Amino acid sequence: MSQNSTIFGLLVFALVLAGGTGWGGYTVGKREATLQAQTELAKKDVEIAEAKVAAPARGGGDGEGAKGAKQEKPAFEPTSYTAEELAAWVPELGELGEEAKVRASYALNNIAGSCVPCMDQQYSIGKCLERAPKLLDKALCANVPKIARRVVRLAKQEKSPDDIRSAAEFSQPWLPIDPGNAPSKGPADAPIVIIEYSDFQCPYCKKALPSIKAIEEKYGDKVRVVFMNQPLAMHKMARPAALAALAADKQGKFWEYHDAIFEAEGLNEDQLVAIAKKVGLNVSKWEADRTSTEVDAAVAADTARAEKWKITSTPTFLVNGYKVKGAQPPEFFQRIIDAELADRG
Repeated sequence: MSQNSTIFGLLVFALVLAGGTGWGGYTVGKREATLQAQTELAKKDVEIAEAKVAAPARGGGDGEGAKGAKQEKPAFEPTSYTAEELAAWVPELGELGEEAKVRASYALNNIAGSCVPCMDQQYSIGKCLERAPKLLDKALCANVPKIARRVVRLAKQEKSPDDIRSAAEFSQPWLPIDPGNAPSKGPADAPIVIIEYSDFQCPYCKKALPSIKAIEEKYGDKVRVVFMNQPLAMHKMARPAALAALAADKQGKFWEYHDAIFEAEGLNEDQLVAIAKKVGLNVSKWEADRTSTEVDAAVAADTARAEKWKITSTPTFLVNGYKVKGAQPPEFFQRIIDAELADRG
């Protein structure tokens, strides 16, 4: 199905909704429900589809078929699973009243999922649920049922379409990265784990620090922050700084060293030594540790994880696995954190 036909179908769908008193053409058993909710979601889907068509093609060249042009992701197309089909994958859906069931079913058919094996596609949550059991690495799809249950919970609470979409449709796929023994602060059993991939010479990593500090202040012991190194090749002092910071971690001073690096103006070898003295390290031990095979391997392991999961820019955050790129404001993190905490009851 082409983008134009998808847009046409959505427009017709919205017009039908505007002229009737129920959700007549909808595939979830043709039950009646809130017209306003359906119309709002239909309008939003039309806007998204129109924006995709209006966006300029990427990759350059003399036309759509130009050699070397970058291929666009396939356009998102809603699915049409019935409430009964969806309930087979999300049993909680069957416990809803009729109106909430329709609301949840519509959301599951029309909101994009966060499924790692399908990063090059834009499947609905319903499609992700249908595909997950067939994929070889089921651990990668473990988050999809949780998101589906979140949709059902919000529908039961009579949340607005925007509230449901905001809590279930995050901008990036979910990545199951194990933080291992990376430097961290906050309780080991905190319900929220924020993994940060960072470069000590990256100005945007420095810019992101106030947002993370604001999150720590707001949520306290509910948040654990984990630091992972991703020194970019363009920053010649990024890897030496990463080695120096992990050497400081050997003496329990990682975060002090971390903060001092980002507070410094510019970065050079003399500054790394000066910071070690400033935070009270045993400099001789620190010198030995930062040139050790163990510390070098730890930085390499962080970088290897980033390459495996195609994390190519800094800062990149994983909030309970949800990928957040760049120096985002605290509100962006709060949207995900609040939804995660609400799932726990």
